[in-house]
Order: sequence, then structure tokens, then C-alpha cells
Amino acid sequence: MSIKHKLLFATTALAIAFAAAAGFAADVPANAPPAAAPAANIPPPPAPAPFFLVNDTSVSFTWYPSATDPGVAGGSNVVPGGIAGQSNTFNKYVGTVTHFDAWAYGTNFFNLDFLQSDGRDPTQGIPGARGAVEVYGFARSTIGGNAVFGNKIFSNLVFKDISFEWGGDANTENNQLGPEKKDIVLGVQFALNLPGTVNLAVLAYKEWNHNFFMSCGTGTANTPTCIGGGAFTGDREFQWIPRLELLISEPLTFLPWPITWNSFTGVNFPKGTGISQANLCAIGGCLSVSGPFTGTNFFTANNASAFTKVEVFEDNRLTLDVSKLAWGKPGILEAYVGYRYWYNKFGLDHNAALFAEFAPGTAIESTAYIGTTYHFR
Repeated sequence: MSIKHKLLFATTALAIAFAAAAGFAADVPANAPPAAAPAANIPPPPAPAPFFLVNDTSVSFTWYPSATDPGVAGGSNVVPGGIAGQSNTFNKYVGTVTHFDAWAYGTNFFNLDFLQSDGRDPTQGIPGARGAVEVYGFARSTIGGNAVFGNKIFSNLVFKDISFEWGGDANTENNQLGPEKKDIVLGVQFALNLPGTVNLAVLAYKEWNHNFFMSCGTGTANTPTCIGGGAFTGDREFQWIPRLELLISEPLTFLPWPITWNSFTGVNFPKGTGISQANLCAIGGCLSVSGPFTGTNFFTANNASAFTKVEVFEDNRLTLDVSKLAWGKPGILEAYVGYRYWYNKFGLDHNAALFAEFAPGTAIESTAYIGTTYHFR
């Protein structure tokens, strides 16, 4: 065997020997440390907290037997055979979708109502037509001061927390007045240091609206000629005003049944006419008893409703947790009874001739109601 072949043989044998040694060492490790004993009674790491601390979506149905709409006679002037000044209320059936959530820094609330009137509030005010339909959306959100600063700086004997609040409303309805409302709010919410939930919000409020109330000279059918010339389409932009909101939710734990008192109060201060000077003149607002405008406004002198008044909305209900009472699962099915009082509805003066004589009482709503809510869980 040549020297070259001897070297090749030796190299190959050495490689095989190393491979065998390596494989044996992998199978039977030498001087390996003993395996660690399993830890006893050590809990697993906690699961991460959910993004939403509270996440609730529900649907409701409510019946209001004595609803009103300002200027809608409720059967006295829109149903054939009706008598003016009588029967100015009507049934209103409301389906609602509501969502509420709470997260690390605040809360969100969204509410969408679908409102169906009976025939005494007919579509476009046409006698005998189907009842008008309205869609109304409402939203509020908050950012908590304590959460933002990471401490209890806003917690004391008076407050649990102070939050920044913002939101808005929007609606459309196909009744005689055809309102299309939009508004925004922003301000501060004070969570009062009281049992249950008591939140007082001090807000700035701005509203835009469009309806056919007092519109004239627009070239549309059945539209009266403007007293002062020109045209008024019904578009309004109201001034910024203060608004107050009070929300209360108190479980009545002294009762043998799972009942909660829920209350909401909203107060709007006078927001002006929402009508420009030119449009006010078009509908006769620049005329006085003595002739052309001399400083005495036509509507003020005649106590009409061009200038808005303080508006108060009050809603109180008692809610029974039916699912907890019936099968021990709280917060799924609820039933409620309540009472709503709405003074100077939409800010309109209830003493004005339109609301005191032609459609009396329609600028004030006073009605009991019943309803039920199902929460998706």
C-alpha cells in the first residue's frame, strides 16, 4: 500500500472514530448535572387584563302612551273629523340599541332610537297617513382625570373623579315639521362621592337644526309667502349655551327584589332663535306694531316662539333585573316602568299661541312608560 493510500485510510478511520464517540457522548452524557425538581404550588402568570373592563350591548323596547311633538295637534287637526284643541297626545313606540363600555382611561356610551308614532302624528302631517318615523342617535365619551395622571388627584370628600366629556346628538323625522337636528357638547363631568353612580356634567352645547316651522318663500309646495320678503328655508344655527346633565343609578338594596333607580336630567339654557337677521325679517321678525323695525321685535311683542326658553328634560325609571330574580343570572333581561317630563320641549315656549291654543300642551311632554331590555352576554 502506498503512503498516499495509508494516509487516506488513517484519516477515514479517525473520522469514523470521532463520529462514533460523538454519537455515544450524545446518547450518554458524561458528568451532566441532575435535572431540576419541578416547582411546587407556583401559580401560572396572570392573564393580561382585557382592554374593556365593562363591555355591554343591549336592545330595548319602550311604549310611551302620551307622547307629544311641538305644533303637532295629535289628532285634533290631522285626523279627519278631529276637533281643534283636543287630543294632542299620541302613542310612540321606541326600539333602542345601546352600547356602554369602560376601559382604562374612560367610558363610551352610544344610543340609537327608532321611534314610531301612531296615526295622530302622521307622516308629513297628511291626515290618515301612517305615523311618522324618527331616528335619534346620542353619544357621550369621557376621559378620567385620575386615570390620565395615574393617581387619585381628583378623589376627595366631594368627588370620586373628574373627567373630560364630549359627544353629540343627531336626528331626522318625517312628520309635518321634518326636523333634522345635530348638536355637539363638551365639558367636564364630576363623579360625586355618593353611593351608587351620581355624575354631574357641566357642558357647552351647540345646535344646528332644519325644519319647516315658520319656513316661507322657498318655492316649495304649500309654503306661505314671507311677510317681510325674501325666503327662509328653515335652517337654524343656535348660539353656544350652557347645558347641565345629571345621571343617577342607585341599586335599591333595601328591597327584597333586584331593583335599580335610574334617572337622567338635562337642562338647556335659552339658545336664541337660531335664525339670521335676514331670515328673521323674512318671517316678519323685523316688523313691529307701528311699522318697520324700530327695536321692538314682532315675536317678542306677540309672545311667539322664535326665541327659545329654558328646556328641562327629566326621566326616571325603576328597573327590575328579571333574569336574576327568575333564574339567578343577573344583567341579562330587565323590565322597567318610568315617567318622563319634558318642559319647553326643544326649547320652545309652551306659552306661545301655537302651543297654547292650536296644539295646546305639545311643548310639554308628560308621560308614563313601560319597557324591557335584553343584554347580550
